[in-house]
Amino acid sequence: MFICIFSDVRKFKDTKKHFDKVREDLEIAQVKNAQAPRNKPHEVEEATSTLNFTRKCFRHLALDYVLQINVLQAKKKFEILDAMLSFMHAQYSLYQQGYNLLDEIDPYMKKLAAELDQLVIDSAMEKREMEHKHATIQQRVRTDTQTHTAYPKIHLFDCY
Repeated sequence: MFICIFSDVRKFKDTKKHFDKVREDLEIAQVKNAQAPRNKPHEVEEATSTLNFTRKCFRHLALDYVLQINVLQAKKKFEILDAMLSFMHAQYSLYQQGYNLLDEIDPYMKKLAAELDQLVIDSAMEKREMEHKHATIQQRVRTDTQTHTAYPKIHLFDCY
């Protein structure tokens, strides 16, 4: 894709160099024609024919140069659009693959979410049970201290 543009740029640069050389030759021919002594018809005729030939060559190369510019600009537009379209297809494929992958793991994610919900519920129930056991032990300790009896040996690990 870009190799095609580089070859066209190379042709364009070559055409521009040749165009610039012929333009300089045309300027030189114009100067020689303007400076040709009018009293020597042979030199005037030679300068005029050189000017006419150089003028034709310049016009021909000017058309080629303009054509090269237009072709290069048109190709750049298409090449840029082609690259953009290629990029968009790549993005589409990436997102499509991502969607398909997420669609495949959707049941697993739902199962995991249900398990997480159950873990939260179980944890809350376990916390309430521990708080209830703790309150019960605290209540026993208070009643034992109020009756001034000796503390019974309570194994806390058995309670929890």
